[in-house]
Amino acid sequence: MSTDTCFIERKTHREDWTGEKSVKARFPIKESKVNDFLHGQFTAKQLFEKARKEGKKSTQEIDSLERLAQEVQYRVLKDKMRPVVRTFYNRTAFQLPGDARVRISLDTELSMIREDNFDGIDRTHGNWRRMDIGVDYPFSQLPESDIERFPYAVLEVKLQTQMGQEPPQWVREMVSSHLVEAVPKFSKFIHGTSTLLPEMVTLVPFWQPQMDIDIRKPKQDASYGIISKHRLNGTGHGEMDEEELAGAAGYGSVVINESENRTESSFASISSTKNGGLLGPLIDWYKKATLPDHSFNKVPEGTRFESTFEAPPGKKIAVPVRVEPKVYFATERTFLSWLSISLIFGATATTLMNYGDLVSLITAGCFYLTAMLTIIYSSGVYVFRVFSIRNKRAVRYDDQLGPRLVCVALALSVGTSFLFRFLNWS
Repeated sequence: MSTDTCFIERKTHREDWTGEKSVKARFPIKESKVNDFLHGQFTAKQLFEKARKEGKKSTQEIDSLERLAQEVQYRVLKDKMRPVVRTFYNRTAFQLPGDARVRISLDTELSMIREDNFDGIDRTHGNWRRMDIGVDYPFSQLPESDIERFPYAVLEVKLQTQMGQEPPQWVREMVSSHLVEAVPKFSKFIHGTSTLLPEMVTLVPFWQPQMDIDIRKPKQDASYGIISKHRLNGTGHGEMDEEELAGAAGYGSVVINESENRTESSFASISSTKNGGLLGPLIDWYKKATLPDHSFNKVPEGTRFESTFEAPPGKKIAVPVRVEPKVYFATERTFLSWLSISLIFGATATTLMNYGDLVSLITAGCFYLTAMLTIIYSSGVYVFRVFSIRNKRAVRYDDQLGPRLVCVALALSVGTSFLFRFLNWS
């Protein structure tokens, strides 16, 4: 490679409903210093010592980058992290000059390559990355166990439109064409890790079971049938990628405005081409994909269709779930309802204590005990529900035991009161 400068990047993703913005921050480092940096022998202070002396950047900016480097280095050393998967792809970008409303990127020749030594094979020989490969696809010198060649291209459409404004018609038609399959929250590194290191992961991404299924759909005339609007609210939120960051700024922090930027990642069964200018490949593909064709692609004989898929033993399929704030509010309201029942029991016990006789004291003690047990039980259920929601656990959130226990405790308290009153009267 012609450059010796590397970038270490940290992305902090936050859901849109939190009101906070996702942030990408990165800093440069010479490749010759990466090994020492990952092992703690080259500190963040030493990394930016030259930049401080040159004075080309402000002290505040250098302090921010140094703090980022310290946090990254601490996390790497604390958790004993190391490079595991490398991704390689050929990116073709489409954008009108000076117009960022529609940005399209097409990643082809996508490959994931192992960089670890978990299986006892030393691939890096003490270096932070393996040196036996370059950028020559398809990396035929590597064993099949070390590489995952992605069978599709990755098409990503990024939009910067006003809130409530519809995307352009041609964009909606393109992403809903028969050659494109929407895959929200798709990640190259997650896919590479789950396919190359299956024994190291417990969650399988939801798109992995579909990788052996042809995503191409039959062509249909655009004027035939019902055409629904394609959802373009993806998960990337229009953030700039590594290549875009390199073109916009050398390094630093980029704030991602999730409310104004929208994007969609999709699989596309196409290949990149280098003829026809920048927009030529996209225009040619778009014409072929959208021209009316009343014929259907026949499914090859012997094709199997899986209606259900079960994850391998010990693994689960990770389905993206978005937890709305109202879920937490509903849990809090349920907890407050339990507390109100406990207050009623406590008030009843206090009233009975005012009578002063032995029967009233015993009955009041029963109601007090019921109130305390209700508070303890409801607190435990509330903590369990909040923990399960936060971790998106697939458990039962309804309470079949609690209401029955309250009814039984109330019946016992009232029955005890009547029993002692009857025995005292008789």
